[in-house]
Amino acid sequence: MFRSLKYFVAVFEELSFSAASKRCFISQPSISSAVAQLESELGCQLFVRHTKGVSPTPEGMQLYPKAKELLFGVGELKSLISLAAPKRQLRLALSPFLGSERVSELVKMLLESVNDLDLTLVDIDEPADARIIPKTQCADSEIFQHLWTDSYVLALPLNHPLTRLETIPLAALNQVPFISRQPCDIDDAWRYAIQKQGMGLNIRATVKTEEYALDLVAAGLGVSVVPSHSVQKRDDVVTRGLRNIELKRVIGLATPRGRALSEDIIQLLTFKR
Repeated sequence: MFRSLKYFVAVFEELSFSAASKRCFISQPSISSAVAQLESELGCQLFVRHTKGVSPTPEGMQLYPKAKELLFGVGELKSLISLAAPKRQLRLALSPFLGSERVSELVKMLLESVNDLDLTLVDIDEPADARIIPKTQCADSEIFQHLWTDSYVLALPLNHPLTRLETIPLAALNQVPFISRQPCDIDDAWRYAIQKQGMGLNIRATVKTEEYALDLVAAGLGVSVVPSHSVQKRDDVVTRGLRNIELKRVIGLATPRGRALSEDIIQLLTFKR
């Protein structure tokens, strides 16, 4: 009942089943099923479905403040219990190439969803209960579960001549000032493609993170190949697709063989965003 009320509150506040599913890190059918079960138990309809989302019925409007009150009380009770109980320790290693925004989302999700969690973030080469890494970094002693796939694009300064093209042929990058990242997950594929074209890169700088590379691109010092998600909220660079080459990296959850994480944490980390 309490879980169904939690999902009801999420749908009520988001006015959307899909938005509520993302907020609760659970599939949309599970949200819909929980609300339908709640409606069956209460004997009334709580939402009116329409093309742009949902609207609460009068019964839904009446239930909302009561549901919030009940959930607040349950939260207080859980807090009291968790103070007396030992916290679950989780050492999580995160690849430095994931980007600060995605790291923040993962940490926020874990801390908000698991009340008794004591989370420690460690460097990628330190002992850890789990690692979120590119598949290329997964060791033979680990089990890898796919989380998402990043596609790469070419980032250019706003006034770069190549921005006039919709997609960029590799040949157009011959001796163009370039910002390199090392290490880079797609470095082998990228260098192979460049060599196959008989080209040379005019590397102006080599940095470790996507953020540094994009800052140098924005400053007009060169172009760079970066994951598309890293430029979604930047308005100081332009992105273009690369012609005749597809660069991707697979990101996943790597756990040591024979040492399983708790099921609730695995479900949270592997939830398809």
